[in-house]
Amino acid sequence: MNKYILRFFSALEERDVKYCHFKSNNNLIPAVNGVDDLDLLIDPNSIDSFNEVLAKFGMRMAHDRSTIATPFVYHFFGSDPDTGLLVHLHVYFKIVTGGSILKNHWIRSEKMLLSDRVKDPVTGVYTPSPEADCILFIIRKMIEQPSPVENFLFHRDRKNIKAELDWLVNLSSESRMLHLVERWFPTLPPTLFKECLNTLINQGPLVAKIKLGLEIRAIFTATVTSSVYAEIMRSLMFLMAHVRGKMKLVRKNRFVFPGGLLIAFVGSEASGKSTLSLESAKWLSERFDVKHVHLGKPKKNWRTKLIWQLIKVYSFTKRVLKPSKIKLRRKFNAKANLEALNLPHPLVLWLDSIDRREMVRECFRNVMQGCTVVTDRFPSDYMDGPRIVERSLITALLSKWERENYNAIPSPDLVLKVYAPLEQTLQRNSLREAPEPEDFVKARFELAKSINFKYSEMKVIDTSNDYEQTLLEVKRIIWSRSVGQIET
Repeated sequence: MNKYILRFFSALEERDVKYCHFKSNNNLIPAVNGVDDLDLLIDPNSIDSFNEVLAKFGMRMAHDRSTIATPFVYHFFGSDPDTGLLVHLHVYFKIVTGGSILKNHWIRSEKMLLSDRVKDPVTGVYTPSPEADCILFIIRKMIEQPSPVENFLFHRDRKNIKAELDWLVNLSSESRMLHLVERWFPTLPPTLFKECLNTLINQGPLVAKIKLGLEIRAIFTATVTSSVYAEIMRSLMFLMAHVRGKMKLVRKNRFVFPGGLLIAFVGSEASGKSTLSLESAKWLSERFDVKHVHLGKPKKNWRTKLIWQLIKVYSFTKRVLKPSKIKLRRKFNAKANLEALNLPHPLVLWLDSIDRREMVRECFRNVMQGCTVVTDRFPSDYMDGPRIVERSLITALLSKWERENYNAIPSPDLVLKVYAPLEQTLQRNSLREAPEPEDFVKARFELAKSINFKYSEMKVIDTSNDYEQTLLEVKRIIWSRSVGQIET
């Protein structure tokens, strides 16, 4: 089992946080291993101590953009500093439930669950007694039945639902269940509850489940909004999810408090920045809205696209008409220091500055919506920034415009300056499918030493060590950027 998660639960107990893991306890061990989210009910009287534990473990709240928030229900995430595992806490302060897509009913069961809890002998996690767990499970599933969308999802997941119900029933005493129903739900007739229990166990007909679901809804009338409005919104949300799936739109709506973040990986050629930036983006995108972009090769903006097409035609014509001259130039393109960088034509550099400016602006628009943007490279005064050499009035003008474009680019929130010794950098470059000229790599290596972003938080990452440990260090830096040092 995951040690970070186990330490978290131990800390809750040490701080006298009254809690229980109240859903899917037949899969508690996989959940404690971080395979699935952890559904926790927290006593509101323990909220201050709970927040202290969250802060100690570097956990922070997450929000879902473009979805209807469920009151008293929150998402928290933490990152295991030893493995990089992203741990998801689904935290309830009131049991607002009754659906997978939209939760609308408040079931006043908090005191029952928290006063009738037991400690799981394997994980050490507090759970409700099997009887209390089963009662809430039955009520939740019956409330879902009158909803066409939830009924569809119920039948699609009926194998897992049956497995959980059978597990709970086998551990429970029916007489004790009925006693708890009488004690904690005086408006719920024990005979109606027993009928609901038998209907779910025996997988009764759809009509019978809908009828019983309507009766249960008539008892639990505390809702977030009207049932009709909730069903309309639930149907729209289900439709949008279906359309997104058909269109293979994978962008998530979830982002972490306090909001979006732009993380830039910079460094010399073959230093490892591309691999680390891509792996970091994949890691975060498992749970959150993340975008990975390569600013060394910015996409063409509509402002420059026509000129790029004309350059493409010109270059093709030039290659056809003067192939021998082009080959000769390629042969002697390696010179020392800055000349080894083989700078493109000033016009090309100016167009690149426009494309980068607009691409970074788009990145920051995503950041404003909560997206975490991870970039491979980022413009600076020393690398991937202004490069036009003033040799005439025209190049002086292009240089001025180029610098204005780069000055208009905001600084990243977090810069990870990736570094490796020159010998190792040259060796990595030689192993590439299309290695860069050695003098070019050396020149970029020298330029990378001076990279600095005075308005950004910057960390230096030495990639000469073991890759897995380096990636883990990067994950720790990214996650702890806003929450400080994680104490475990």
